[in-house]
Amino acid sequence: MTIQGLAIDTDVEESVTDTLGGGSYIKSTGLYPVTVDMAYLSKSVGGALALNLHFKAVEDNSMIRQTIYMTSGDKKGNKNHYFDKNKKKRLLPGMITADQIATITAGKSMAALTPEQKTIKLWDYESQAEKPTQVPVLTEILGQPLLVGLHKIRDNKVIKDSNNKYIRQAAEKFLNEMDKVFYPDGFSVTEKTAEAAEALFHHKWQDKFGPDYVNDKYVEIESEEDDDEDALPSAESTASLFG
Repeated sequence: MTIQGLAIDTDVEESVTDTLGGGSYIKSTGLYPVTVDMAYLSKSVGGALALNLHFKAVEDNSMIRQTIYMTSGDKKGNKNHYFDKNKKKRLLPGMITADQIATITAGKSMAALTPEQKTIKLWDYESQAEKPTQVPVLTEILGQPLLVGLHKIRDNKVIKDSNNKYIRQAAEKFLNEMDKVFYPDGFSVTEKTAEAAEALFHHKWQDKFGPDYVNDKYVEIESEEDDDEDALPSAESTASLFG
């Protein structure tokens, strides 16, 4: 049983290139060797399909948790692509990253992976505790190594209101966000596909994003405002994502 909605259309414009774009503790910006400790699928309140990743850092066994959205929400058709200003079909950034992770760790596309229903402990917002939850787990990539490029991010804290929506707050928070993934030997997927003789791009990435780099996304807020529901996780069951 493959993952519905993630097969890449043949008319999507090639946009997977190496570019330097703009644990349980926050790490400095940098490259971190990790293994995939957990990988499971979920949906946001708005219906966007998410890949939830728990990476174990090789250097200290700390956990790095990341969630990336591979499709749009229900209102936009749950697509893994969009159309640019020239009407060209492009993959969503989250879909590109997810597909590269699958390529590095399993040697196949994300759409070709076969999820298995497993029961794992996940945080439950209502009970404010971890509880056993059945989710589709990507067992084929568990335990596999890769090199992750993390950014340190400054952003607004959010709270969940009575309508299950997330509200931005004036208080700040810091977190890590995955910017780029590489093979354990430092090659990017683009370099490996092109059979490059040397792994060079990860050096360029480090030169641009040093350990003091912070991507500041904080927004000054005078009144409460809602976040886009398509891009926020939900507490709803993920057991019936696939037909």
